[in-house]
Amino acid sequence: MILALETSSLVCGASLHDNDECIAEVYLKEPRVHAEKLVGLVGQLFEEQKIRVQKLTAVIVSAGPGSFTGLRIGMSFAKGLVYPHQIPLAGVNTMQAFIIGTVAEVDRAKDPLWVIRSHKDYVYMAQFKTDIENIQIRYGQIHHIEEWYPESGLIVCNDTLEEISNIPVLELSILPSMIGNYYIRYMNNTAVTDYDSLVLEYGMDYKPKEWKPETS
Repeated sequence: MILALETSSLVCGASLHDNDECIAEVYLKEPRVHAEKLVGLVGQLFEEQKIRVQKLTAVIVSAGPGSFTGLRIGMSFAKGLVYPHQIPLAGVNTMQAFIIGTVAEVDRAKDPLWVIRSHKDYVYMAQFKTDIENIQIRYGQIHHIEEWYPESGLIVCNDTLEEISNIPVLELSILPSMIGNYYIRYMNNTAVTDYDSLVLEYGMDYKPKEWKPETS
């Protein structure tokens, strides 16, 4: 049984996966509720499915890009949950999970661009051609979308994008089940009990340095 957590965006929630399938999911889509609501949502999920923490074989947490505060809350909660029971833990790249979780709903012929809100008018951007594990994620402002991706005829965003008027925007949430499904499909059995090994890339000091655009 795998527990997946999403706290990198407006969505705060969790999903349970068994035999490579999502069997239950619970989430809220509200700003700044993660610290207050995550524990209760996970408890609700466990109660509804009548399971205990000890039954989990892994915990998977959304590891960004996304909200810095949300990422800290998710990783901190995950580590507190797994540590007493030495349950393996893994982080999943949120953009990769978002793309794979929504790609079936978009017209690939329109060269879609996936966008995740950061803060103010800053966003993370990526296109997907063939290799999901080597996509280029770029960090910039909303006005960079049309400048950097002039060929894109569709934007898939996890939030409203009212600043864009010339390109159709499909608003789709990043769900905890997408995090769990991505792990099962691409990273199965890679979760570890060496929790400190996750800190520098996905933990408390997470900063999206690797996603800043190159300067010419």
